Amino acid sequence: MNPDRRIVLATLPAFSLSLAWPTAVRSAPMDGGLTLVTSELPPMTMPGEPGHRGVLLDLVEAMLKRAELDTLPSFFPWARALMMAGEKPRTLIVPLNRTAERESRFQWLVKLYAQRFTFLTLASKPRVDSLAQARRLRIGGLRGSSNLDTLQQRGISRDRIYAAASVTEMQRALERGLVDAVYGSELIHADAWRRSGRKPNLLQPGLTLESAEVWLAAQGGITETEQSRLQQAHDALLADGSVERLFKRYGLKYQPDDLR
Repeated sequence: MNPDRRIVLATLPAFSLSLAWPTAVRSAPMDGGLTLVTSELPPMTMPGEPGHRGVLLDLVEAMLKRAELDTLPSFFPWARALMMAGEKPRTLIVPLNRTAERESRFQWLVKLYAQRFTFLTLASKPRVDSLAQARRLRIGGLRGSSNLDTLQQRGISRDRIYAAASVTEMQRALERGLVDAVYGSELIHADAWRRSGRKPNLLQPGLTLESAEVWLAAQGGITETEQSRLQQAHDALLADGSVERLFKRYGLKYQPDDLR
């Protein structure tokens, strides 16, 4: 990707790893090895059996395997995962939105996807169709995500923003009337709502503010050779159709350009 390309402001075959929440899956890597941190953000990353750990975590594991880079993931609340990745060299993080504020803080290794960020409300409530309307509401967002900065940049006051530790907590707050709407990835929220057993038609999307590229990233310490091997692995998985098959297996709609 051309480094001069404008960054859009915002806020993530069977592949194996076993997960635990919130501690590390397995023992930490030896000195000089890679660490991989993430959070429970289905359908992108989530606990499960091999090949069922989220579309982007499955993809990253396939890339690591093909690149012969050995590491195992640790699951944490998102804010903690982001802090760890931002402080510890050779710590990979997925899925990370590439934003202007984060640009200089991370090594941007491989673009994985592009997602859209939307206001969502209960279908029984008025849909959010404008920023003027949103500024009068109580809005839920994910703690540690760039979405909270976006809301404030768009004129939603801090005291109207409810920062939740997880998507599950955000959706509970919506159902209980603690917030009027939530703001985040439409893909993640729709999938989490469906997986919880709720009827999909009870959650309605409204105004989309932005889109953002989702990357595999690290604070630093990844060599040029390692980054090249990861990019080559991703290119090979795209070329042989593995990435498209993976999205289809999860039942996810996508635009071809979203994957490149």
